[in-house]
Amino acid sequence: MPLSVDIRVRYAETDQMGVVHHSVYFVWFEHLRTEYFRKMGMPYAELEQGGTFFPVLESGCRYKEGARYDGEVKVTGWIREPAGARVRIDYRAEQESRVFVEGFTVHARTDAAGRPGRIPPDLVAKLRAEASPAGEGPSISL
Repeated sequence: MPLSVDIRVRYAETDQMGVVHHSVYFVWFEHLRTEYFRKMGMPYAELEQGGTFFPVLESGCRYKEGARYDGEVKVTGWIREPAGARVRIDYRAEQESRVFVEGFTVHARTDAAGRPGRIPPDLVAKLRAEASPAGEGPSISL
């Protein structure tokens, strides 16, 4: 099931023309991802304390138009079905009902030493319960 967060564009996130810098969208994606994991009852800090990490393996973004300073941006994310050690999240950022950016991140479960391993069964169950069906939300590949 998708989750959305609202973000007001800050001056420091824009270029001289008042348009959001392309790198900022990944910061917003991370913010949404953190809230998604918190909503599922597994905040990142607790996962890491328990020895489970989800570093980014791959990311991509398709820019359609730039969001503007002081506008409110809605960032929505869709968790995809986890597989083995990996999980993908797709994102969309829009302002005033216009889609500006679609992106994705792929994460792998690792331990504190960076060794990959399967996502623990209790976490897989939570991710699967939140996973959106194929075809819902953006579906981009680069």
